[in-house]
Amino acid sequence: MRTFATYCFLSISLSLICLAFTQSVNAQNRVIINQADQAEGVTIDGESVRKILGNVILTTDEMVLETDSVYQYIDRNLLMAFNIQIETDNEMIWADTLYHDTEAEFSRLRGRVIVQSDQNIMFSDSIDVDMETDIATFEVPVRFEDQDGTLIAQSGLYYQEVDSAVFRGNVQLSDTTQYIEADSLFMNRTSDLYEMFGNVFAHDYEDDVRFSGQYLYADSTDYRLLKDDAWLMEVSESKEDTTHLFAETIELTEVDTVSYMDAFGNVRMWSLEFSAIADTANYRDDLDQFILRSSPKLWHENIQLSGPYTEAYMEDDNIRFLTSFPRPIVVQEDSLTGRLHQMTGDTLNAYFEEGELERIRVFNNTEIIFHQRDENDQPDGLIELISAGPSIMYFENGEFDFFKAQQNIDGSYLPEDSTNVQRRLDNFQWNPDLRPERPDVQTPRLPPIPEERPFELPPKYLRYLENQPGVENAEVRTREPDEN
Repeated sequence: MRTFATYCFLSISLSLICLAFTQSVNAQNRVIINQADQAEGVTIDGESVRKILGNVILTTDEMVLETDSVYQYIDRNLLMAFNIQIETDNEMIWADTLYHDTEAEFSRLRGRVIVQSDQNIMFSDSIDVDMETDIATFEVPVRFEDQDGTLIAQSGLYYQEVDSAVFRGNVQLSDTTQYIEADSLFMNRTSDLYEMFGNVFAHDYEDDVRFSGQYLYADSTDYRLLKDDAWLMEVSESKEDTTHLFAETIELTEVDTVSYMDAFGNVRMWSLEFSAIADTANYRDDLDQFILRSSPKLWHENIQLSGPYTEAYMEDDNIRFLTSFPRPIVVQEDSLTGRLHQMTGDTLNAYFEEGELERIRVFNNTEIIFHQRDENDQPDGLIELISAGPSIMYFENGEFDFFKAQQNIDGSYLPEDSTNVQRRLDNFQWNPDLRPERPDVQTPRLPPIPEERPFELPPKYLRYLENQPGVENAEVRTREPDEN
């Protein structure tokens, strides 16, 4: 089993330089009116208002503002600009309306807000920016796009000073390599740290891995933590096998070129070839090795292995070799009679060939119960055997065929009798009711991220696109306007 891909999230670039214009308004010598049809001072509802009207272009050292009109309410420290386009060294910004409190240094962008940078482009109908705290708040749905993919959420908050963001409500991220969704997302780009909360689901298209849980943590060290109803599903490279892993917690770590996966708490595994339960499971990809701890049970076809510690080595998604100790027990249900063959010892090694069990070798203090069949495949008594040394059970087409034992052998044949059918070894375990069944493949709970933008694009933005080289034939993805 391979581990998760290194999931990368969209970067966020929302500079507050867009509001440098409003800081400069109070210092008139720093604002240049390059173009306007009209400028006047008026009184509106008893308030003194300065108006700059008609095809307005204002510049400061930091930006160029194009707008239909600017209203400055002198007594309320309020500035309003309509149908705006702001250009800075780092961003282009569009909105239907800009409201700014020049004293509190608090701004609101309303209606078809677009923020475009070299890294990405953002769409929302509302952004509040507090310049004292460097926090931008999105109280309505927001959409980020970059060259690789898209992020959408119902609301969000961006804290520029620490380069952190929180998104809430049906958070979805998608690109050509992966899809991820959750109730909320916390991210810090500086430390490359990401946390997702509630109804987490992801699909890694490249490795064909899906996973879900209630919490996901990822950081720059390639450490991943999935908690609370954690589930992971991987499709093999041949597309012929699927492995499911369930646990309370799944951790993934990469050290140099080796990947490790550790699962804790109520671990359940299922694949076409085998299934298992344990309290703890560990996997490392360079050895293709699983380790099951704390009284695990493993099933292969009609065989159950129970032991305190079990190691399984894989090859082409099949078990190649398995060892278990101390004092494990193997139980196989006879496919015709339903009787239970049993074998135990101090240590057990099992060998497989192309996914089929070939033989089991038990070392020291061997005990065997083997139910026989007559020439008509009817029950014909059983053999009990004890050996101080090793013993080997051979299998043919997955069925117990015969055995060999060496050193201090003691045994007996018991004829067919109803009182002998239930004979059990001391450490007998047979729990078919605990065997994991084939799970359903989990799918996203949210509809796909829409291709179209969330609103009809403003004219100034469309004009900007038309003037960009190489975009004249570009598709403009936008939601169709409402009929009303």
